[in-house]
Amino acid sequence: MAGMRQSSNVRFGAGTLRTWGLVLVLTVLVLQTGGCSSWFRPVQWDDDLEAESQEPASPFKVIPRKSNQLAALSADDIVRIMQRIGFQDEQILDLGTDLHNALRFSGTAAVTYKKKTIAIFAADGDYVHIRSRSASFDYQVSKGQFVNSARR
Repeated sequence: MAGMRQSSNVRFGAGTLRTWGLVLVLTVLVLQTGGCSSWFRPVQWDDDLEAESQEPASPFKVIPRKSNQLAALSADDIVRIMQRIGFQDEQILDLGTDLHNALRFSGTAAVTYKKKTIAIFAADGDYVHIRSRSASFDYQVSKGQFVNSARR
């Protein structure tokens, strides 16, 4: 190996290894100290979530109940039915989707105010039977209109 020449790029002496080792140790210490000392704080999103969760919970609830029949009502059908019972526009917006989903996937639904049932909706073929504290009536889904109970 007498004729081989040593490249200048491959020279590592004890001083070079010591320097790189020191840089590595100092980098680890800085990162560890910064993380443990709370120098770097994560973004907190709790303020936005708390503001949304502090809204008062509605006393109205839609409770789905199992049935053999299902009803696929349109948004217009849901609005017509809920207006006929006497729900306000805000309540229709809050409960309409839940009522639609309950009738579509379960077939029967009850709307409660606190713990009192105020209306029951039941799918029966082409009809939805609605019973509330103020009235009872039937809604024919295919025609999109209310019908007399005698037509059942």
